[in-house]
Amino acid sequence: MKNVLFPDAGIIRQPKWGHLKDLHKAIKLCEEALIATDPTISSPGPNLETSVYKTGSACVAFLANTGTNDATVTFNGNSYHLPGWSVSILPDCKSVVLNTAKINSASTISSFATESVKEEVDSLGSSSSGWSWISEPVGISKDDAFTKSGLLEQINTTADRSDYLWYSLSIDVEDTAGAQPVLHIESLGHALHAFINGKLAGSGVGNSGNAKVKVDIPITLVSGKNKIDLLSLTVGLQNYGAFYDLVGAGITGPVTLKGLRNGSTVDLSSQQWTYQIGLQGEDLGLSSGSVGQWNSQSNLPTNQPLTWYKTNFIAPSGSNPVAIDFTGMGKGEAWVNGQSIGRYWPTYVAPTSGCTDSCNYRGSYSSSKCLMYFWHNDTYYYKIRN
Repeated sequence: MKNVLFPDAGIIRQPKWGHLKDLHKAIKLCEEALIATDPTISSPGPNLETSVYKTGSACVAFLANTGTNDATVTFNGNSYHLPGWSVSILPDCKSVVLNTAKINSASTISSFATESVKEEVDSLGSSSSGWSWISEPVGISKDDAFTKSGLLEQINTTADRSDYLWYSLSIDVEDTAGAQPVLHIESLGHALHAFINGKLAGSGVGNSGNAKVKVDIPITLVSGKNKIDLLSLTVGLQNYGAFYDLVGAGITGPVTLKGLRNGSTVDLSSQQWTYQIGLQGEDLGLSSGSVGQWNSQSNLPTNQPLTWYKTNFIAPSGSNPVAIDFTGMGKGEAWVNGQSIGRYWPTYVAPTSGCTDSCNYRGSYSSSKCLMYFWHNDTYYYKIRN
């Protein structure tokens, strides 16, 4: 299971992937001198720097322009043009095999034509293209649930078995008359649903720059025993930024209940929570669509979390790639013929105004520089423009 978005190297047939491949090949040509000696560094002009590695018959040079304007540098009697904010690599101290500002690798730009789904007709002439569904049970529904004191971090707990982790707790309330309780939840992300006595009370999501979730959900409790079920989702994890691998995920608290009848606040974080890794439907194999009692009534549930949907369709003719439009869907994962085609979150971070076509890579780097929003395989997210 993939818990990341695109690898930092990009994806095949895209400019970033090909450019980094060319860069690695250029560095490989310099290997003999690079591993044998330290460089001799000089500055032939403002914002210009040459680094020369020389040992025996091997000579390697890196010509750098750290300014934002193009420049010309003379090296070993030859003149070299250096675009702003770039490095030229000369494996023999003469010929430039790569300049970091010039992308020469081939790339593929996809274009799609919209086509309506064709109905699948069985041998009796009946259409089977309508949607059907199964509702995922709320809370603990599997035999492998376990109980621990306190709130567990999700990634270490699930160990890549699932994107989902249930946190379940029973509490006793003596008297609810006149009370207006609020459930406060803090999570490391990326999304959560809160259920009170089996009914959805509220949801929360993080944002693209900070996956943390902090919500205050007004709830209704009954006198006596109440069940709180929290579902944490990590459908698409951050794979970019400083120490992203240490950020963690899941409901790490605090989780508190405020506004009880006596005005007190109860901290639920350290109580005995029951945990379930994954969904019942995952264990049953509902992603194949061939198991389970699927409902096919006309009143298809919408805007409801924890719902499995399926349909049948005829694949478009030809051998070109097919893209499925998930506009209008929430956050989840999709399968075709039992094969996962990835996670999706199409209604989240993509700007309604679209993306600008212009981008100047020159100058100091920042995490918001030259962003382009996209979705593929995991979720809507962003990458650095090539």
